[in-house]
Amino acid sequence: MDPVVVSCYYCIVSEYINNKRFEQLIKLHCSGNYENLNELMGCFDVLILNIIDAFHFKVDKDDAKQECFILVLKTLRNFNPEQGSAFNYFTTVILNNLKLVATKIKRHKLKLESYFEYKFGFPAHPPYPLDVSS
Repeated sequence: MDPVVVSCYYCIVSEYINNKRFEQLIKLHCSGNYENLNELMGCFDVLILNIIDAFHFKVDKDDAKQECFILVLKTLRNFNPEQGSAFNYFTTVILNNLKLVATKIKRHKLKLESYFEYKFGFPAHPPYPLDVSS
């Protein structure tokens, strides 16, 4: 069994997040109690990976996950349970961040292709196979 799943059993059951427990963990963390940090990070890990898989983002999972964790840690204290559930709030934060990351990657790829076409005079991905044997 995965060590992350074992450490966050009460928050995650069969890859689903228990929102009440999730909100308790966030409240504990924001009050300075870091005893359940592994469980909280396990919940975020599952949430991030499920979003990446569900929306089929064409990004490197490890890089995207790392960026999302950094953003989650920055926005953790901004969560207000009176304005909505933790699941909805962090899903929105993560989803918006992944859209931004995917857009950056797409723009970078287009710039590279444009440069390649400018420099060498033909598209980076030609519609025909190139003969590289000679």
